[in-house]
Amino acid sequence: MASMEIHALESLRKKAQASSQMIHYRPMEYFLRAMLAGIFIGFASIFTLKVVNGMYLAESPFTTLIGGFSFGIALVMIIYGGAELFTGNTMYFTTSTLRGYTTLSDTMLVWLLCFVGNALGGILFALLLAPTGVIQELGMNNWLFSVVESKMHHTTVEIFFRAIFCNWMVCLAIFLPKQMKNEFAQIFSMIFLVAVFFASGFDHVIANFVLFALTLVVPHPETISMAGAIHNLIPATFGNIIGGALFMGAIYTWLNSKGLREAQELEEEVELKVVKAVK
Repeated sequence: MASMEIHALESLRKKAQASSQMIHYRPMEYFLRAMLAGIFIGFASIFTLKVVNGMYLAESPFTTLIGGFSFGIALVMIIYGGAELFTGNTMYFTTSTLRGYTTLSDTMLVWLLCFVGNALGGILFALLLAPTGVIQELGMNNWLFSVVESKMHHTTVEIFFRAIFCNWMVCLAIFLPKQMKNEFAQIFSMIFLVAVFFASGFDHVIANFVLFALTLVVPHPETISMAGAIHNLIPATFGNIIGGALFMGAIYTWLNSKGLREAQELEEEVELKVVKAVK
């Protein structure tokens, strides 16, 4: 088990280093990949809306569960589509920076640009979708408006702690599949674990940003507002950071500190031998 966790942590570290290199040498590529994550979440959100709206209107008890599995496709698109997601980077860069492979300034830069890219991708998707009428044709009593209204009216404390649990689960959905060899099992576990956070009513700042954008650019109930969006997004951001950085990145790095040191020493020995061989 420990060796599998070390393998997964090494994968996270390498991902962080690759993102850091990209943002320094190919910043436009990085920014576009960050925008793609917001766009992919937009596609998954509309897919979920179309799948569950009829169930929501019929007051089916399975609405939230089916919605969770439908929305889980978002993470699959992000991972396999090479997109950059802010909430995943809270885990990637924590384990990489704690081990000295990236710096705190690298971490802050990536988090900031990734967040902005995710947000702009979500806004772009919402603006492009609005003229289609896909949301408007469902009327004012649709599932999306209901979810958004609920998220905007939770207390700050509720949102903050829901966000901690959310990114804890989302980062597990990234981390655990890296310990599996079967690709079908990896995809299923991603979707299932995303469904856990979704069905539990937790708050994911980027997903919320996209949902808010989708509703604010079309005619919407008065209970949905820009002020309500800001009220949600600020505590959700900090809660997501704690969930991914502390409860995933930091804890798993500490739990495997001995094995990671040995892996780092082995890597340094191999690099030294290669340098000597070249000389």
